[in-house]
Amino acid sequence: MTCKKVTALIADYLTGELDPETTSVFERHLLECRDCASFLKTYNKSTQAIRSLRYQDIPPEMRSRVRQFLQQKVKGIRAK
Repeated sequence: MTCKKVTALIADYLTGELDPETTSVFERHLLECRDCASFLKTYNKSTQAIRSLRYQDIPPEMRSRVRQFLQQKVKGIRAK
């Protein structure tokens, strides 16, 4: 398994959606690749931190900036 494939499968791995064979190959790669193991750890901690956020905890200016960013992205998609 390549590092690129591991990166693509991380979300499915963490949610337990990979089949047993793919999980085994995935975990074997992690044992051999420090970079991917480190990336998985960081990804997992980041998603946990994001899940712990509450909407009320986000400063109003940040909410506004994120909303504007997303609106611009949607407009760009529609223009294509």
